[in-house]
Amino acid sequence: MGIFFLIVYEIESLLSLLGNGYIIVAIGHSWLFSRKMIPCDFLLTALSLSRFLLQWVSVSSQFAYFRSPETYLDSKTFLAFGFSWMYLNIASLWCATWLNVFYCVKVTNFAHPLFVWLKSRAGVLVPRFLGLSLLAFIICSIPPILIYFEEEKHHNLTGNLPENTSQIEAHGNDVFTFLHPLQNYFTAIGFSICLTASLLVLLSLWRHTRHLEKGRLGTKDFSTQAHLRVMKPLLLLLFFYILHFSAMMITLGNVFQYGKLERLISDIVLSSYPSIHSIIMIFTNPKLRELYIHVLNLGRSAS
Repeated sequence: MGIFFLIVYEIESLLSLLGNGYIIVAIGHSWLFSRKMIPCDFLLTALSLSRFLLQWVSVSSQFAYFRSPETYLDSKTFLAFGFSWMYLNIASLWCATWLNVFYCVKVTNFAHPLFVWLKSRAGVLVPRFLGLSLLAFIICSIPPILIYFEEEKHHNLTGNLPENTSQIEAHGNDVFTFLHPLQNYFTAIGFSICLTASLLVLLSLWRHTRHLEKGRLGTKDFSTQAHLRVMKPLLLLLFFYILHFSAMMITLGNVFQYGKLERLISDIVLSSYPSIHSIIMIFTNPKLRELYIHVLNLGRSAS
């Protein structure tokens, strides 16, 4: 069972690294030629880069843990992987959230003045909102980290520890005990925004289709196709976002006692969202899909 889940995790990690790496290279190649990067491409690049690094951290952490769980938990490596995973995970989730908001604002056709205003300024505002979201999390996470390292200097816990308890297990978890609710809070906010954006696209599509039916017009107009083109990947993204969010709540809440197998299954569920979403983006984004088909044709011609 462990070997089976390990193979699944390795395949999933490979898909995530290849998919997100492809998006970074494709958009980077386009940027080198044009020297311009539109807001959508900027959000895609930031999302793919954070996920690429996140998957490397996850794989490296998994390897270090399976190699020697005792050494892993009893060293500063535990904290390094923990902090890296936390910040990169929050970054990837918020990049995905604001990318969804960008698609929602651009596609929906509500007549409300707020939506009209946002539609014309989404390209400028959304990247700024992303930066403010990440900055807010970093600022909120600094106090417990500073307190932890300050206490670590002045307290010698080694003499008070039970025989088989590592120093990281006894003291290192203090900082993550405080940071886990903070992660949950920011993840829940991002999830709520993502869910709202998806519902707004559905509502806009329903109103638009109803308007066409009343006017006895065909439902295959450009606006309907744009709605459907965004809605399909958005619903898939939302499904895997829910899985990822649920797995995060269970993992950070320490609901179960984790061994090697449980940790591996948790990592599989957590990695499914960034790996599958990257594949979805490649096949639903016209620019990425066109480049992918071009590369396939070049490969067939060379063979």
